[in-house]
Amino acid sequence: MEPGIPIALAALGLALGAGWYLERRRRRGAERSADRAARDAVEQRTAWQARAGVLEAATGASVDPLMAADDSLAVLFANPAAQALFGPPGEAQPLVTYAGSPPVEDLARDALGVPDTDGVERILQISGRPYRARAARTAFGVGVWLEDISELHRLTRARQDLIDNLSHELRTPLSALRLLADTLQAPAGEDPRTAKELAARMIDEVDTLHQMAQEMLDLSALESGRQVVRLTPVALNDIVASAVRRLDVEAGRRELRLTVHVADDLRVLADAEQAARAVQNVLHNALKFSPKGGEVRLVAQPEAPDRVVLQVWDEGPGIPTEELDRIFERFYRGDRARGTPGTGLGLAIVHHVLRAHGGRAWAENRRPPARGAILSLAFQAA
Repeated sequence: MEPGIPIALAALGLALGAGWYLERRRRRGAERSADRAARDAVEQRTAWQARAGVLEAATGASVDPLMAADDSLAVLFANPAAQALFGPPGEAQPLVTYAGSPPVEDLARDALGVPDTDGVERILQISGRPYRARAARTAFGVGVWLEDISELHRLTRARQDLIDNLSHELRTPLSALRLLADTLQAPAGEDPRTAKELAARMIDEVDTLHQMAQEMLDLSALESGRQVVRLTPVALNDIVASAVRRLDVEAGRRELRLTVHVADDLRVLADAEQAARAVQNVLHNALKFSPKGGEVRLVAQPEAPDRVVLQVWDEGPGIPTEELDRIFERFYRGDRARGTPGTGLGLAIVHHVLRAHGGRAWAENRRPPARGAILSLAFQAA
């Protein structure tokens, strides 16, 4: 054997051994790094879970949807209100797919780029409803808060409707009063008969203004709970008779027949005065929309051992289907009511009175070929 061969073999062995050793160290280092990364991931997941637990405890009672997402906008947490709106979030689900709203993701992304702790706020439409949305950077990423402002928008529209309706409704009687007063001061007013007729018409216009003011006061008292309701057993026929008596003259002036079918033995738990006011408002509504020479029927019958329903049938144009659930709202006046006097408060008062009685009110149209609507009032049976 050549003298240099053992040395070359030894060098090759050393090289292989060194390579194996270095490779083993590299693998052990990689394994340690993987173990460390796995431990870090577990610790991070545990930390997120702990934070989610804190968030859940802190926000579980909130009625507003609250969500948390990391820097990549993957959902980390959604409180019960958010889950009721969007459902439970998936594992690392992107915010845009969870909320189904690109504007929500844009809001969160913009908040991540704003160092100000006040965050970013916008009005967004989500599932057809307006929300006040706020997003702010947090220690774990970004938090998103949503507040449903549908009721605020509805009240804003209602307030505007009230202003518009009152402006219109007040102008009519006030203009009539001014004209009647001018006529009364003119030579024509010197005739006793003419003066008497003018004075009677002025009283009618004043009564209209009084009714408008009283309806607003009544509704305010009912909504605030200042109106005391005393429920006692009372004959439904007495309640109906009181309402009919108050509107009998108006029915005669409109040449309408009032037909009452209420058994004497039907008794309900009611505040007689307030219940009569509710029946009167519904009956007045029926008279207003019934054609001259028509008939308005009041029919009552027990529908359950603990419930009695009074129905008021008219022969008017009926109610558009999309308005059936809205006519009991404050200040709401549908298309068929646009040309008639009123503030849009009468049926809202009915709704609140029936609710205070533990009952409810609803509307439906009569089945063709019959024309008109049916407004129903459900009372607790006595």
